[in-house]
Amino acid sequence: MNKKAIICTVAILILLVGASVIYFTMNRSSEAEPAYSSSMSVVEPESSNSQSEMPSESQAESESQESASETTSSEVNSPEADALIKTFAEIGEPYTLHSRYYNQGEAKTDDAPGLGWDGDLELCVSDAEIKEYSESNIKYDNKSLWEFYASEFDDPCILHMELSLKNIDAENKNGVKYKFNANMFVLSAYEDLIPENQNNPEGYTTVGNYYSAYETYFDPHGPGDDYWSFELQPGETQNFTIEFLIDRVYLSQKDPFLAITPGREIFYGVMLRDLAK
Repeated sequence: MNKKAIICTVAILILLVGASVIYFTMNRSSEAEPAYSSSMSVVEPESSNSQSEMPSESQAESESQESASETTSSEVNSPEADALIKTFAEIGEPYTLHSRYYNQGEAKTDDAPGLGWDGDLELCVSDAEIKEYSESNIKYDNKSLWEFYASEFDDPCILHMELSLKNIDAENKNGVKYKFNANMFVLSAYEDLIPENQNNPEGYTTVGNYYSAYETYFDPHGPGDDYWSFELQPGETQNFTIEFLIDRVYLSQKDPFLAITPGREIFYGVMLRDLAK
């Protein structure tokens, strides 16, 4: 075989090998593309599912928050409380306290609440202001308890009120005829008027008990154990000073007011909302 033939043969072999390499490379590449596409088609649904689940979880969380908000709203709002609070007086406004007292076996003549007397007293809170605890001039027999409460409150202060009471035709049927008790004055707020709270004496602490001292200063007052008593003949009017030791956060409660009640159920009140401004 001459030299030219050998060169031609080698060239042909090189071309054949190159062609084979190119063929196999192209063939493997074409096989890999469907596999890659198939792999992507599997991943995409997973990604799609993950994205569809995320809005669902977010929506569930949002619905849960809305439900909680609705529950809270229903707990602090009541048609009964709204209706009652509209009947309360404002500071400076004369306010009739209508009460009935029935002895055992006596027929009821109306549905007036029982406040401890029979007939009408007229109340007017002429002034209410907040004083610093250190500025109080209270000469209270049990002041040490005030000091205890003041140490427990975050921001103790004095709620000072000036009020007058006029006896229109009220009388006490269960004791001294024209003797009344000033412990009917207690601090309260909207939350106390919600029926669920009024009907839950064991599980609910009233706003007044939570944010004010148990003892209250009242003047003029009786001696010793008769501290809260006062006498008021029909047609007479007497002025009084009453002071409560409170935690200042009481004023930020919804619709704070002075309640006139011998117990838990409230029928009369004087609004104190302006003190929070």
